[in-house]
This record gives sequence, C-alpha cells and structure tokens, in this order.
Amino acid sequence: MTVAAPTLDAARAAAAHEPAGPSRWRSLTALARYELAAEVRGRTLPAFALGFALAALGISFAGLAAGGSLTVQGFGRTAVSLLQLSLWVVPLVALAVSALAAADGYDLELLAAQPISRGTLVVGRALGRFAALAGALAAGSGAAGIVIAGAAGSGDALRYLGLVGTAVALTAAMTSVGTLAGVVARTRTRALALAFALWFAFALGFDLAAIAALGILPRAELTWGLSGLLLLNPVGTARAIGTGLFGAEAIAGPMGAALRRVLGPAGLTALWAGLALWTALPLAAAARLFARRDL
Repeated sequence: MTVAAPTLDAARAAAAHEPAGPSRWRSLTALARYELAAEVRGRTLPAFALGFALAALGISFAGLAAGGSLTVQGFGRTAVSLLQLSLWVVPLVALAVSALAAADGYDLELLAAQPISRGTLVVGRALGRFAALAGALAAGSGAAGIVIAGAAGSGDALRYLGLVGTAVALTAAMTSVGTLAGVVARTRTRALALAFALWFAFALGFDLAAIAALGILPRAELTWGLSGLLLLNPVGTARAIGTGLFGAEAIAGPMGAALRRVLGPAGLTALWAGLALWTALPLAAAARLFARRDL
C-alpha cells in the first residue's frame, strides 16, 4: 500500500520534535494522517463504506406490500435490523484491518527508525485506522439515512444516530484489540488468524458460554455472573447498548438482560465504561509491548 510522500514527510517532521507535550500531539496527528491516507488508498475501506450503505438500504426495504408497491421502512425498524448486521461485520472488519496493519513489518521498521517513541507510533497509527473505519461507517450509514429520511420521514432518526454512535464506539474498541493482536502476532498470517479467532469468540463464544451458564449455575448466581461475562465481551456490550435504544429486550441476549436486572439504570453507564476500557487498555498494552520489542 503506497502512501503519498508529503504525508510521510509530515510524520517524520513532527516526529523529530516528539519529546515535548505539544510536539507529541503533533506526532500523533501526523501519524494518524499517515495511516488514514494509507487506508483510504486501499480497497477495504471504500468497499466497507459502500457495503454498509447498501446493506442499510436493503434492510430498509420492507418488500412488496399488500398493494404491490415497494416500500421503505423508517429509521426505527431499519436500525433494529441493522444492529444485528453491525455486530457481525463491524468487529470482523476492524479486527482484521487493525491486526494486519499492526503486524506489517515493513511499515513498522520504516516508522520506528524515526525519532519518535514506540508508544506514540502505535497509538498514532491506531488513531488513523480508527478514523478511517469510523469515517467509512459514518459515510455508509449517512448515505442510507438520507435515502430513508427522504422516503419514510425522520421519525426515530435520533435512535438511528445512536445506533451509529454505538457502532463507532465498538469500532474503537475492536481497533484497539486488533492492534494488540497484530503486535502480538508479528506476522500478517498469524495476525489474521488471531483476528478471526477473536471475532469468533466475541461474536459467538461468549453467548455460548452464557447459554451454558444458564444450565449449570444456580439461579441466584446467574445475574451477577452473566453481567460480568457481558462486560468481558465488547460485542455483547454494544448489543446491550443498541437494543436498549429501542427497548428491544428480546434481542438483548441473556447477559444484557441480566445486567439490567442487577444494575438497573446504572447498567448503561457500566456498558459505556466497559467499551471505554476495551478501547484504552488493549491499546496501552500494545504500545507497551511494542516499546520492549526488537525489530
């Protein structure tokens, strides 16, 4: 993947003055622009934006109505259906893209040779990947939203935006986890395999564990146990937040329902705090691990 020379030169120039506080911020933003330019020039992000827009539009079409005309659903029903797709596609794309980029040896050696701290390098590149993924997600959902608003009105538009915000927060968490996976794996092949393994665990593994717990644990221990299991899974956390926007308790999953019973209104705060921790901690661990590594 080729990056424009001015963008790389900007990253180098900012890195040369990295030690001070304001200069470190300039280094972070320069590295983020470098990574963003690299991702935009690839094929994955434009395809992701287009695919998400087409998926949202496809879901919004209710099919042939009784009168024989093709109708478009409003924001509310579209968002509830789109949530399930987001919980599968967004983590997969974010994990794979971030893990592959973090494991790319050529880029790492090139940038690590600059006068810049290893932690700044990891965090700055992760910010750029997150900006690219979030921008693609926002572009795809925004394009679909314009069509839905024109055809079905703006009812429940705020809830639709809430769903997009939840997907963006999940993207941030998965970008951090994918970055850590790439740093741990060190090669692109192992990074991709680890990304798929993590995606399977987050998308299905925790739910299977919750179902098993429902059949094994005493009933009195279910609520706290399942609530803790939910906070260990960023995808499950995002599902609980998204379904809470629409009061769709039936698809919140056993862990989301347990958290609401145990914590009540404070459960939403705990869910957002969980996503924030899933964003900060893996990225900090990736920066620390990379700082100790010999390239």
